[in-house]
Amino acid sequence: MTAKERRRKALKRLQQLRIWMIIAYALVVIIALFSVSLFAARKNEDAMKSKVSEMTSSLNTQLKMNLESYLSRMESIATLAFSIEDAYTYDATTSTLDEYDQLNLEKSISDELFKLCLMENFVDYGIVYRDNSKLGKVSNGTLELFGNDMFIDLQAMISRDRTHDGWFAGYKSNYERVYYIKQIHENALLVMSFYTTELEEVFDNPETMHDMAIRLTDRNYKIIYSSENDELGHPLPDDINQAAQSGTSGAILDETNLTTINTCAGGWNIVCSIPTEIILKEEKQTRKSTSIATAVAAFAAALMGTVFSMMLSDPFKMLALSIDEDDEKGRKKS
Repeated sequence: MTAKERRRKALKRLQQLRIWMIIAYALVVIIALFSVSLFAARKNEDAMKSKVSEMTSSLNTQLKMNLESYLSRMESIATLAFSIEDAYTYDATTSTLDEYDQLNLEKSISDELFKLCLMENFVDYGIVYRDNSKLGKVSNGTLELFGNDMFIDLQAMISRDRTHDGWFAGYKSNYERVYYIKQIHENALLVMSFYTTELEEVFDNPETMHDMAIRLTDRNYKIIYSSENDELGHPLPDDINQAAQSGTSGAILDETNLTTINTCAGGWNIVCSIPTEIILKEEKQTRKSTSIATAVAAFAAALMGTVFSMMLSDPFKMLALSIDEDDEKGRKKS
């Protein structure tokens, strides 16, 4: 093999090496850039999930405080009935008053109860006795719902032994009203109720979290209030119900929803949920933009690597060509 052939072979090898250098450089740059991009996207996704989880947990806690404050205010209004003269001592089932005096006393008590009823948008605000007689405002809807067992069934709603009262919703699967019952004496119960739609002011959803669904359920996870349409009295949706029953409080993130749960006094549950795809919508847009920027950067880096490799190998190519020309001139002179 002549020297010229060896130089040409070396030049060809140099050209092949330049191609492999370009390919290797491009691969290293692309792998490095996309690895960093993927790492940053994962970190951004985790940060986004954590941030939204904290926000919904905080909001859920605030909603719990709002609900408990609202119910506490309703209970305070209920106790005003005890300020009515004779209301907490009068017993319609054992009264020894003559008919005229009894009618006057009951009218006086009823009038005062009606005045208290006007303080809020109550459906019911009255006293029910063991013989199912009543004073104050007890609506026809409540009378039809409870029927002849009104006193017994209302008394069964008392869930707090210390204060002899309780909240209840879903009697006979009717979730249109929330009832508060308080024992006045052995034969009398104070009955107060309001429509569940009144809870909208308690569960006011901030504009920044408009994609979040807010639900209040009883201890059986039947919906007492929902920010969604046509869910009153229904069980929680299956995917949310599974998350809600997995724990009494906290945030649970799965492939479908981010769900936060808080249990209130009396066993009611505040359940907030946001679809996971909504949470990651912004992150996906960021990831898309990052991928495009990474691809452009990788192409630019590969192009620059190609130019630098060519600039690096050109002197060797020119040297080989120069040696060939010198050899050719030498042979011509000889």
